[in-house]
Amino acid sequence: MQKTFNLTPITYSNIELSRRITIQEVDFDERFLSELISNYFKSNSLIGCPTLSTAFDIYIRENPSSKRRKFIINATTYYNTFVDLFGDLPLHELRHWHITKYRDHLLARGLHPNSIRKHNNILNAMINMSFKHLDIDRLSPFRRLQIAGEGERSKPIPIITERKIVKIKQFLLSEPTPSKLIGLIQLNTGCRVSEPSIAKIEDVVLDHEIPHIWIRKNIYTDRKTRASIRSIPLCGVSLDAAKELYERAKFLKSDWLVPQYAKEIGGASCSATMNKAMRPYDFRTHMFRHAFIDRIKARNDIPIHIAECITGHGRNQTEFSAYGSIGYTLEQKKAIIEKILI
Repeated sequence: MQKTFNLTPITYSNIELSRRITIQEVDFDERFLSELISNYFKSNSLIGCPTLSTAFDIYIRENPSSKRRKFIINATTYYNTFVDLFGDLPLHELRHWHITKYRDHLLARGLHPNSIRKHNNILNAMINMSFKHLDIDRLSPFRRLQIAGEGERSKPIPIITERKIVKIKQFLLSEPTPSKLIGLIQLNTGCRVSEPSIAKIEDVVLDHEIPHIWIRKNIYTDRKTRASIRSIPLCGVSLDAAKELYERAKFLKSDWLVPQYAKEIGGASCSATMNKAMRPYDFRTHMFRHAFIDRIKARNDIPIHIAECITGHGRNQTEFSAYGSIGYTLEQKKAIIEKILI
């Protein structure tokens, strides 16, 4: 059937208010049809156009951490929150304005600026990876986001006196539970609680002239930076604690140093257990690391590069740190740790 169009202006006091268009004997408002046609051509022009969902699929497929449950949960949560605000936008429509609005939305919900940075880091990485795989020659509009209050501590770290750290040591020695033994390892290595708690038994090398623990990747944890993959000499009570955990793991025929925490959230579980136990002392697991670094800073004879090699820092590497075919030796690291041993 042939389509007919009958344009009849409707006027009032010589001013045109609306225009009706008749299609197959049905009248339509011209503005309605105009919007409908515009949306039609827009939707058809976007067929095959990559969107945020395309970026998300690429990120989940290509990221080395894509098998980690926590990674999947975080990436999915941040992506869904963004899409709930703006929809599944075509990638070419993304602007810095979108991430600032997303930031303001999270701030209004009461999220800490440091947490919002984690959201931004994931979303920015998602966009960057999609641009790379789709050959889109463009910088991510989510880069260089400014977040007011970022870096401020919600709870400042209290001063950790030698008296306090000695009390904590005595408390940990009083009952050698797995979490307390991990705390004793932290005491003289400065490592993060997740590093020994999700270590494999083969990471603890006791039949060596200098017993040590390796901090490296496994199926439950990644190392975020190259500097975080390292070996740390075990000295004093830290060595005794590692030996005890090693023997217990051998007895249980486990491949993991602490089988109770051999899971993706094992570090968080161990931290929660220790924090609860040490609450009367106003002490938390991350304070072992702070106390270790405080003891290093209190001396004037410890080179910063070796100290960073022990603690796993190194984001602001100098050219000196980047060059050389070998790292600092276990002998060099042990000499440092023995100077600040508790």
